[in-house]
Amino acid sequence: MKTVTYGVEFANPDEPDMPFRMSRGDIDIKAVLKGAFKGKTISVYTGAGNGDCGRLPEFVGQAIYYNHEKFGEFELGLSKAEVDGRTIYMTSICNYAKWQEEGGEEP
Repeated sequence: MKTVTYGVEFANPDEPDMPFRMSRGDIDIKAVLKGAFKGKTISVYTGAGNGDCGRLPEFVGQAIYYNHEKFGEFELGLSKAEVDGRTIYMTSICNYAKWQEEGGEEP
């Protein structure tokens, strides 16, 4: 997780005056376990606040440890959606996620 941006706004078709706010994490991809992805970096969105099923704490933790030799790996399940006329990738607490603990051992 290279960077985390908090409060990215998306149009809300049900309430135009109240946009959706999400957090975006830009992730360097080492391997794709299922499916295919041609790029090296992907933007993944998650809930921006408490109670909206997001993974913001994990995003921030991974960004802090981005270059740390013991905390470099993070597996993440993604959902694909169309928002504001474009395809985005999202994750929530309902999606698979696994990261390694200090020393590189799985939790």
